[in-house]
Amino acid sequence: MITWGFTVSLDLWLAGMAAGAYLVAFLAERFGKHADHRLLHTALYFGIPAAFGGVIFLLTDLSYPLRFWHLFVFINFRSPMSIGSWLLVLWMTISMLIVFLWLTRNRIPIKPVILKRITNFLHTAGFFVSVFLMSYTGVLLSASNQPLWSSTVLLPSLFVVSAISTGAAILILLSLITGIWKIYGETIRRMVQVISVVIVVEIVVLLVYFFLLSRSGIPGATESMSQLITGELAVPFWFGVVLLAILLPLVLYVVNWGKKVRERKIVLVSSIASSACVIFGGLILRTVIVIGGQL
Repeated sequence: MITWGFTVSLDLWLAGMAAGAYLVAFLAERFGKHADHRLLHTALYFGIPAAFGGVIFLLTDLSYPLRFWHLFVFINFRSPMSIGSWLLVLWMTISMLIVFLWLTRNRIPIKPVILKRITNFLHTAGFFVSVFLMSYTGVLLSASNQPLWSSTVLLPSLFVVSAISTGAAILILLSLITGIWKIYGETIRRMVQVISVVIVVEIVVLLVYFFLLSRSGIPGATESMSQLITGELAVPFWFGVVLLAILLPLVLYVVNWGKKVRERKIVLVSSIASSACVIFGGLILRTVIVIGGQL
């Protein structure tokens, strides 16, 4: 019986992508040459609405959505749902505080040096919360007794690498399509290289995940895996996950490795297409995992 539907997949996808975009932006600006926060602007102005949308989708899947406030009365450290809800609220709070300080930096009575320290602290706190939030999207499922979700410890890792790749992809896509807070071409080239490496890691994690699943010996684990590979979910898995989210983007990214994205139209179009594939492939990955665990 399917108790968790497509809306749960949307929540895991949006929350993971928002956290992944922030993590990529934070690391790119921390270790890159440019520190004008263009990437963080893009990550947060996308991530805050995306995380809020994830909450809405999660509430629509609850039996009694008007009782959602029960999750925030106290933290139940034994409940991944409770921990995840608090992590999501904490991430959104930190993100909105950062945006507020950006927008009011010239109007609030705080010395620039102190304001910079506060902002840097919030940036770092957001980074660590993002790591936990990406992990939560997999822990939420692995904490159950469904064989596809709980037979190995790699499901959170799979969702983390997918969140990083989709997060980087949405940053590239937004920069190339909208032109708002246009990201430096050098930064885009580096993110393309990062996504390529992350996709290779995702392939390894996915293969090891299936290998451990087949060797777990837990009743129903092999049958659940078969639903993805040869069963009811074979088409979305092979076409949506393997082809759309992994192989096709990896080939396009490798072909365009090191090339200037905005100076050649074919490179620009392929970068947009490959990023879109990663993003929607990430949604399909979560959907087949969520539904496959309940078949």
